[in-house]
Amino acid sequence: MLSFEQYPLFEQLERLPDGSWHPEDIKTAIRKTGVSLSELCEQMGVDHRSASKALVEPFTKGELAIAEYFNVPVQLLFPTRWTVDKKRVRPRYAAKYTTVAELLS
Repeated sequence: MLSFEQYPLFEQLERLPDGSWHPEDIKTAIRKTGVSLSELCEQMGVDHRSASKALVEPFTKGELAIAEYFNVPVQLLFPTRWTVDKKRVRPRYAAKYTTVAELLS
């Protein structure tokens, strides 16, 4: 079972009303490790804009890179965009999915 309590990263993030994490908190957590968003992307082998793009809109490569960087499940870091079984929630069909944020709220 997925749980936020297993990962210390989530103690420093602010939860938004929809169950997601505040993007600026994620960005700050990245910067606290001593790297910029573009450096993180370079380390993870994705386009240099992927992480910043993922913080403002659904962008799979950026979300996966950030989650891998922090070594946390992507569905916990972006709970409104992923299902528990790690399937991407497509905005057009969002009503057909149950997101992690809905399950853990």
